[in-house]
Amino acid sequence: MKTKILGLAILLTTLTSCVSFDRKLIKYDLTRISENNGKSIEGKYEFKGYDNSSSLISKPSESIGIARMLDLKNQGLEDCDLLEIKSKKLEPKLYELELTLFKNDSVKHSYKQNATLKNGILTLKNRTTKCTGIPYFLGGCEVSQSRIGLTADNNLVIHSYNDNNGSFLFLMWAGRTINYAEKFKRIP
Repeated sequence: MKTKILGLAILLTTLTSCVSFDRKLIKYDLTRISENNGKSIEGKYEFKGYDNSSSLISKPSESIGIARMLDLKNQGLEDCDLLEIKSKKLEPKLYELELTLFKNDSVKHSYKQNATLKNGILTLKNRTTKCTGIPYFLGGCEVSQSRIGLTADNNLVIHSYNDNNGSFLFLMWAGRTINYAEKFKRIP
């Protein structure tokens, strides 16, 4: 009986700890992407953001940058100066994005990332989950994901979330959830 209760408690905490994007950060400055204009995301963008917003109480003073927003692990990418995006429709609502990062007009890093079109924005298939200890018993989990879209001015917006939570013997819930959005100017 105790194992059934413990199993139910683990299942409930796992299901109730889902995190999602806070749409309020970008909903007033978003151009909806549809299957008809899915290629509108293609273009070149400045690597440094010009505006950001966050679910935190105070607005971040500095740009986080594209490399960190897309959770790219290569530390040498922070000094890039240009991002180019090309898209290819694979299936209805499924796209393959080719993201190329440049430094002084030479390619520094290029990779492909699948994305799903949902609610007028492309959700990247870059969800990462890292757990430590025994999640929700003696440890926790960190979950993050990004999505990209276009602002009303046709600039790039990247919206990311990061949820880090855990507990000790199911009693002490600790953690934080951060939603962050940053805008990047399109280069004509």
